[in-house]
Amino acid sequence: MPQARAEIAEYLRCLRAHESIEGFRSTFGLIVSKERIAGNGDYNLSGERYRENGARSHTFPLISLGDSSLFRIESGGTPKSDIEEFWNGGIAWATLVDLPATDFITQITETQRTISDRGLKESSAKMIPANSVVVSTRATIGRIAINRIPIATNQGFKSVVIEDSSRAVPEYVAFVLTKLVPTMKAWATGGTFAEISKSKFCELRIPLPPLEVQKEIVAEIEGYQKVIDGARAVLDNYRPHIPIHPDWPVATLGEICDVRDGTHDSPKYVLEGFPLVTSKNLKDGFIDFSDVNLISREDLDAINKRSKVDEGDILMPMIGTIGNPVIAHTTREYAVKNVALIKFHKDSKVDYRFLKDVLASAEMQTRFDRQASGSTQKFIPLGFIRALPIPLPPLATQQALAAEIEAEQALIAANRELIARFEKKIQGTLARVWGEDEPAVEEMETQRC
Repeated sequence: MPQARAEIAEYLRCLRAHESIEGFRSTFGLIVSKERIAGNGDYNLSGERYRENGARSHTFPLISLGDSSLFRIESGGTPKSDIEEFWNGGIAWATLVDLPATDFITQITETQRTISDRGLKESSAKMIPANSVVVSTRATIGRIAINRIPIATNQGFKSVVIEDSSRAVPEYVAFVLTKLVPTMKAWATGGTFAEISKSKFCELRIPLPPLEVQKEIVAEIEGYQKVIDGARAVLDNYRPHIPIHPDWPVATLGEICDVRDGTHDSPKYVLEGFPLVTSKNLKDGFIDFSDVNLISREDLDAINKRSKVDEGDILMPMIGTIGNPVIAHTTREYAVKNVALIKFHKDSKVDYRFLKDVLASAEMQTRFDRQASGSTQKFIPLGFIRALPIPLPPLATQQALAAEIEAEQALIAANRELIARFEKKIQGTLARVWGEDEPAVEEMETQRC
């Protein structure tokens, strides 16, 4: 821009003439010391990183989503399910399944279901032009997507159509809306399914910097997200590989270990008590206690009469996300439900780390995937787990292989810290946009055992 170039030229002229720049004020940029830019080691040149909160709050006006000069808010709808000609047409029709919970911002390029032109006309669904921002606002509130193709949606969404592309880009709008998810949930009303109404959704306000600043912010966040996606791909695709020698003896898991499962009952949950660990709590080789339900001492003791977890046991999900075995530690008391509990005999000839690696291997995961059944939630039966073939090389060989895999996993684990750090960077960028204090980039603390 000519004015920005003029300001830079004047700033450089002052420096070369050894004139004071104390009174110099830039409209389009910031004067920042080299020491401050180098302070966190990443040499980020985005002006938003260095803007003071006071100036920022005045620079970025808050614009409501109901501002019709900039946005149009559309709801969705569902054609009648019993009229066949309303379905399987040429119109992409988004439901919650098209916005995975693991995505930060989903990019919709196709949908699992489609509707016909007549289905669109005979329902309250509306066509949403490409590059709009789609937000889930019913039951599961706060998943956000950008549709890269024209779509319709069901009634569980509000879509933000950008009417003036010279003032806002969809990527920026999607990113800043992530900060409003707690507000959306707080504003939601309803009995069976909480929902935020269209009128309340239109009351949401977002900071709106100039278009070029929006693009800078988007580029910064997308750069961080690429690192996160790469690290997550490493975690998702890594499986320990154990080269099986044909001369090794093989035994079933039930022959070498005591294989049982946790309770099948559903004890009453309490506000203060003891964790009841289920499949969802077994993550990335750990027990995650951060979102566990609690049970009473009486129920804990009753469950543990049959399936008490001891140090070094192996826990493995049987329902939902199958596999992902975890070596148990008993730094706290807990019980288990609907997970396989693998206990070792006193004279066991299998190393617990080696067995965990065998169960976590790609070859074993393929077995689980083939066996898993269930329409709503996949599961594998206990009998199948007991019959799993386990190679039994000499104990020294088991220990050597386990140590090698442990070294690999230490390298893989660094990706978790990388994800946590770059997620913090994204939140820091968004905090600056909203005029909040930027959180420190530090290791994510997770309640794990």
